[in-house]
Amino acid sequence: MKHLGCAYYPEYWGLKRVATDARLMRAASIDTVRIGEFAWTRMEPQEGIYTLDWLHQTVDLLGRHGISVVMCTPTATPPAWLTAAYPDTLLVRGDGTRMVHGGRRHYCSSSDTYRRHSARITDVLSREMARHRNVVAWQLDNELGPEFGWCHCENCQSRFQAWLKARYGTVAELNARWRTGFWSMDFSDWRDVRLDDGRTEVYSSQKLDSRRFWSHMMVDLAQSQTAIVRQNHPSALVTTNGMGPIYPFIDSYELFRDLDVACDDLYFDIATMDANTAGMNIYRSIKPGGRYWATETGSGALDHGKPPHKDQFRAWAWSSFAHGADAHFVFRWRSCLSGQEQELQGILEHSGKPRHRYRAVRDCFRELASLRNRFKDLPLPKADVAIVNDYQTLWGYDSSRIGKEIDYLGLIYETHKALYQRNIQEDIVPPGTDLGGYKLVILPSLMIISEAFAADLRAFIQKGGHVLAIGQIGIRDENDNYHPEPGPAHMADLLGARIEGGMYLRSHVGPDEALIVGQTATQVEVAVRGTLGGCLVKGVARHWIGDITLHGGTALMSFADEAYRGQPAVVENRTGKGRMLHVAAARLDDGLSEAVLSDALDAAGVRKGPQTPLHVEVVKRGSVTFVINHTASPVTVKLASKGRAVVGRYEEGKAELSAYGVCVVER
Repeated sequence: MKHLGCAYYPEYWGLKRVATDARLMRAASIDTVRIGEFAWTRMEPQEGIYTLDWLHQTVDLLGRHGISVVMCTPTATPPAWLTAAYPDTLLVRGDGTRMVHGGRRHYCSSSDTYRRHSARITDVLSREMARHRNVVAWQLDNELGPEFGWCHCENCQSRFQAWLKARYGTVAELNARWRTGFWSMDFSDWRDVRLDDGRTEVYSSQKLDSRRFWSHMMVDLAQSQTAIVRQNHPSALVTTNGMGPIYPFIDSYELFRDLDVACDDLYFDIATMDANTAGMNIYRSIKPGGRYWATETGSGALDHGKPPHKDQFRAWAWSSFAHGADAHFVFRWRSCLSGQEQELQGILEHSGKPRHRYRAVRDCFRELASLRNRFKDLPLPKADVAIVNDYQTLWGYDSSRIGKEIDYLGLIYETHKALYQRNIQEDIVPPGTDLGGYKLVILPSLMIISEAFAADLRAFIQKGGHVLAIGQIGIRDENDNYHPEPGPAHMADLLGARIEGGMYLRSHVGPDEALIVGQTATQVEVAVRGTLGGCLVKGVARHWIGDITLHGGTALMSFADEAYRGQPAVVENRTGKGRMLHVAAARLDDGLSEAVLSDALDAAGVRKGPQTPLHVEVVKRGSVTFVINHTASPVTVKLASKGRAVVGRYEEGKAELSAYGVCVVER
């Protein structure tokens, strides 16, 4: 791992402490720190008055101790003088109320005034700090996103209207694409089109485009800062810190497209370990072929509760490296004395003393640093499987009045977990990714599919690729409207079936069920039966089932009761050298889901990894295999390959792991 680091706040602790901290950092093999993302007031206490001497001295001191710096633009926390003098920089909620000073990211991302001041501090800071050789990278803002919701100010409204005009050309075309004819929703003037304010009655097309616009505004803000930093400090990397596993508010693929490295703030106790590995696979996939950075993680518990086992931090860090991280930064160096994150555990205690967490980080980082040269040229994990994650579909479901029970993100995570349990590595990629290196591509209820992506899938299957399509495939257009003809759009020939409609499996029609009076409902399960891989299988479908007719495909399984009795439920279709398998249900019970995935993996020739207990993972990077135990129980894992242990114990093909133990085997 190239960078082992932490977030550091010298503006809070003062210069007198920097030398002591730097010595403790180096003793713990910390070689890089993040500085400045919340320090705007200390950099510019009054408009146009800059106080950067403390920052220069800090960076110089760190440099003398061999510590590199990731400098941050401080625009996540606008100063009180700025928001007081220029209230148009403050975010306006959907109900029209304006935020007040006292938090972070309470700014309007589209505000011309805010952008002017952001550009000015970014320009001054990047010119000043470019003189330091140990400033190696820049982080833009901090965790870009709607911490207090999205802005609805008049400037945002006018920018939204301009964005729509550029997208659709005329109001008439917008009406046609949004299909506004129902409820007399046609617009006659751009000024009448407003951002989604949260009302149920707002058209889903309008909600979807609002989400696209807000994401675009944040990405545009990052791009404007990127241009300034690159002009002033061309030798440094430029990035920002995203959030994961999947951050639903900003298109992370678009955000990082023009940045130098994808970064994720991933606290390992926010999600289960399988979801954490999904986050790592996502951020590794954002920049194909590139290593990602973990720019924030915890040395303790994020919820201020029970500390982790003394070796748990080590297991997390090794997992991050195994999945392709080139940097591992801990938030933060020292627990704070005050403020909104007062209790968030630092590497040092609030007393400034190195105690339990310091020792855990020190021992882990020393181990990783000692192996840096040995592993510096390791290839990234090779994935035979890709899961397609599409922000248009995600936002489409989020915009729809009906359909949220599909739980699009949950379906992605469930699919990933099923692969994780098999120790099968996957990438999580957007539409448009080159699919040539994969054996199996999984489409989790991808209800919006563009013509271009349909063409990519067709070429992939014709050349021998396999696709597993789950649920609502291609049944809505890019504006979240259903297609007027049987779907899926652009690819009914690939699917081997036409989706005529569907049924959500929530009932209010029984004599003891009701939508309003009584308000009771039954979650229905529909039986599914048939043959997979030559074996009779059965189970149940949940949440949604498709009303489909065959179109060149073969029904392997059928619905066995309810209105769709006898209709196809799982359809196989072969095109060229490859195969499409479609499950006409949003969810299956665990047993049937296991059978369907196994059939798809076997047909595609994807081999399982070694069998392990849940949350004991095996990851391969070239000639090196990482075996990591994320549980409190010792475990033995059999590997198929010969080799010797670089870390841990490996004898006679068996890796012996203690609680939260790590074994690294080299062929």
